[in-house]
Amino acid sequence: MKTLETLRRSNEMNRFTGWSIAVLAIGAVLLGSAAARADDKMTIRMDWVTGGYHAPFYVGVKRGYYKQQGLDVTVLPGNGSANVAQALANGNGDLAAVDGGTMMQLVSKGLPVKAVMGLFQRNPNGVVYRIDSGIKKPGDLVGKTVALSNGDAPSALLPAFAKATGLDLTKVNIVNTTPAAKNASVIAGNAQADVTFAFQGIALIEAQGVPAASLDYADYGVNVPGLAVIARLDYIKEHPDTLKKFVKATHEAVEWTSKHPQEAIDIMIEMNPGQKFTAKTEVAVLEGSFKLLHSKHTEDQPIGVMSKQDWTEAQDLLAQYVGMTKIDDVDRYFTNEFAAEK
Repeated sequence: MKTLETLRRSNEMNRFTGWSIAVLAIGAVLLGSAAARADDKMTIRMDWVTGGYHAPFYVGVKRGYYKQQGLDVTVLPGNGSANVAQALANGNGDLAAVDGGTMMQLVSKGLPVKAVMGLFQRNPNGVVYRIDSGIKKPGDLVGKTVALSNGDAPSALLPAFAKATGLDLTKVNIVNTTPAAKNASVIAGNAQADVTFAFQGIALIEAQGVPAASLDYADYGVNVPGLAVIARLDYIKEHPDTLKKFVKATHEAVEWTSKHPQEAIDIMIEMNPGQKFTAKTEVAVLEGSFKLLHSKHTEDQPIGVMSKQDWTEAQDLLAQYVGMTKIDDVDRYFTNEFAAEK
């Protein structure tokens, strides 16, 4: 028969054991929650300094599309697609939004990244011209002065545009200048056209009171994917659920932005207090980007879904005009694993 002292000690031991188990259980839950929060934190770096076409990512943060998916996303500015893609491959950040053609050239050299969501699937490059120049078609560029920056994506594909349209570039007065000076040359009238990201060029030139239009490369069969969200191969393997959530949230943010461009730009400006913007111009840039969301091969697909044919044709173009080395498996450039195909 147990004494009263024995029973007391037994009860105290049971209470201690139960309390210890409870503490351990609570600790495990807290540690698990902390780990989950850490896993949910992620960054995406843009291709360049913040501009109107980056607005959907800020909308995703501000309006809670990422948060609804359990993601804590930080949007960062970039310093050029090639630099951003290479930094990402070296472990600097989680995701990046870069030029698809630039990424392809790096992947062909072994860079371990891949596109997980296509945003600008229609080539954004083109020849932007002053409407008062009399230019209406590619052949009208003969005898005109066209500003470009040697080595950038728009100028690299100009020969492909010329071949597709029958334009003799030897009869065009081509002037090489800095990226910042191209649009200024057209605005000042020193050049009648420039070779640039058409949707941006038009907005920036018209903001200075000069009506402008463009001859888009994509309209003449010269299509290379533009802005795409990319990730490292190891990140893709280790975080498939996170990527699926990110793509879904970004899709929703793009859809909302396309219906509310002014509000989207207001959000972008609010979230970048240290940068000066002209809201009207940024709205025009954003609206111009909407026509790039689909190529002719993805028109019936949701935003973000990419076409193998687009990447195959782009590889052929880059191999011919930029000297890129082709790879055997075009799927190495992209995956639709995380985008909802129809």
